[in-house]
Amino acid sequence: MHGPKFPWRPGPPGLASEVRLGRPGGADILADMSSAGSSRPRPLVAAVLLSSLLLSSCAGGSDPEASGDPSDPSEPSQQSAEDAAAEAEEQRRVEAEQAQEAALAGPGEDHQERAAELVAEYSLSELAGSVLVGEYATPDASGMAALIEELHLGGAIIMGANVPLAQRGVDTQELAAALSTLGEAAGEREVPPMISVDQEGGLVTRVGAPLTEWPTPMAYGAAASGQDDPEQEQPEADAQDDDGALTRSGHRFLAAELADLGFTTSFAPNGDVTVGASDPTIGSRSFGSDAGSVAELSMEGIRGLAEGGLAGSVKHFPGHGSVTEDSHQTLPVQGASLEELRARDWAPFAEAAEAGVPMVMMGHIEVPALEAGVPSSLSAAAYTELRELGHEGVVVTDALNMGAIVQGYGGDQAAVTALSAGADLLLMPADLRGAHTGIVAAVESGELDRSRLQEAAERVAALQLWQAELAAGELAAGPGAQLPEQLRGEDAEADADQESESGSPEETATELSESAVTLVAGECEADLADAGITILGGSEQDRSRLTAAAEAAGLTVGTGAVVNLVGESSAAGGDVAVALDRPEVLAGADAPTQIALYGRTQESFEALAAVLAGAEAPGALPVEVGELPRGHSAC
Repeated sequence: MHGPKFPWRPGPPGLASEVRLGRPGGADILADMSSAGSSRPRPLVAAVLLSSLLLSSCAGGSDPEASGDPSDPSEPSQQSAEDAAAEAEEQRRVEAEQAQEAALAGPGEDHQERAAELVAEYSLSELAGSVLVGEYATPDASGMAALIEELHLGGAIIMGANVPLAQRGVDTQELAAALSTLGEAAGEREVPPMISVDQEGGLVTRVGAPLTEWPTPMAYGAAASGQDDPEQEQPEADAQDDDGALTRSGHRFLAAELADLGFTTSFAPNGDVTVGASDPTIGSRSFGSDAGSVAELSMEGIRGLAEGGLAGSVKHFPGHGSVTEDSHQTLPVQGASLEELRARDWAPFAEAAEAGVPMVMMGHIEVPALEAGVPSSLSAAAYTELRELGHEGVVVTDALNMGAIVQGYGGDQAAVTALSAGADLLLMPADLRGAHTGIVAAVESGELDRSRLQEAAERVAALQLWQAELAAGELAAGPGAQLPEQLRGEDAEADADQESESGSPEETATELSESAVTLVAGECEADLADAGITILGGSEQDRSRLTAAAEAAGLTVGTGAVVNLVGESSAAGGDVAVALDRPEVLAGADAPTQIALYGRTQESFEALAAVLAGAEAPGALPVEVGELPRGHSAC
């Protein structure tokens, strides 16, 4: 495995560490994992193993001061029995946690074996279709459903044009009916179609209200950076665990609402490490500029999606956050060396591969250090690098209708080349039927090995079988799964009550917004709105939402301090400049008070109103802003 590794500390209940069972007895634990959906060892919590070793050490110890009264012959044996019972219980808890982690990590041996059996019976046409995910142009899903049936497609992706709207947002009943139509198009076949969407939160949100609206992913990074207070005496690991719990919960709630509508997959989260202002594409879609933090939070995100019932995909290998062009428009060139890439851009993907994730998305980026002149999505060297990091699941291409591909490669040929290079799933070919025809012709001519196509189809089928069981609560984790006693705690009834009161999507979105808001410049906890506020900038919706939040907080609107809402513009004047999405727009701002919000949700503006009224802004910068370092806060 290349490059440095960063410990992953998921929120409860989860596993976290790079430690593996490389000691006697480990094989027994791993042998029980196949039923939970694991094909290889998964990471364990270092603290759990350490406590188990300590218990074992205590059971066999001979400390004379700990042996009790030697005149009582029953005490040593009683103590040994208690230690043995405690060690056995700890072992059961380790096994339960590992089974849960394996269930969330992706397909196991049983899914892979069943997928191989099913795919072995596919015709060539069915093989070609099963690795394609198509798009369509209207809210009417009937035409896409017909293609899924005719071409045996792997699935469909829902974009903004496919989402039916009602007077107050998305028509969820009509959307659920459309997704049902797509799912039923597979007929009697055992492998269900993938019903997918890009739903990251923030700027990339395909399905809006009445689903919960989430701030940008960078809000999680700001909340995490805000907890990393050098003056706090609490251990850093505790703060990171808290960060992870919020990221995990947010993604779990996001997934659960999508799953209720009929979605099976979200192409999220972003494992891209942004370099800040020179990154034109990812920006606030990234968790931040620190590779270790992005690695941790992207793992929390994809585990949260799985807990909510969705297959996720860490994207965009080999890293889109450090290139200066947009692959939607052209082919970016990544000029960094392999050493630089392994230390920064690839670190989150290395962690994902090590922990196990169901899917990784391959971006359209030229990396001369791997293969000059070729997009990574069509480069065998790029797929080989990702596999050498340890990823065993599906590799899906970024959309094949993007400028980086269509400008230099024929749509039909790009599909064939991507498969030959190592892709398993082809997303949004420019011509879906043409891509299918091209794949069939390439196998018949010998240009594409049928075994390579069959390997890809097996991985995709295993993913879909796993997700279906996960969503149905049939694995050791996921929505509706019955947790073993060791993970429920001593008082199962109390745990259930606590879980039911542990929050809602709205409460979690509010907590995230409040935890992320960052005072970049100005006086902490200053009442900036004692004479009211005048709102400038932003969109009509932004101004309306801030007005409602301010009035609810008792602030006068229309007079007083000028609050300038700044999107992508660098015109950050006024009394208070507020960066709505990415904070880098505040570099060189003229306003004496500067605030980073990381979102445009109603909860985000309520958090802003509270800060304007004198509340503390607890977040910290997850990226550099001008000369201000990551982690900076004026509070």
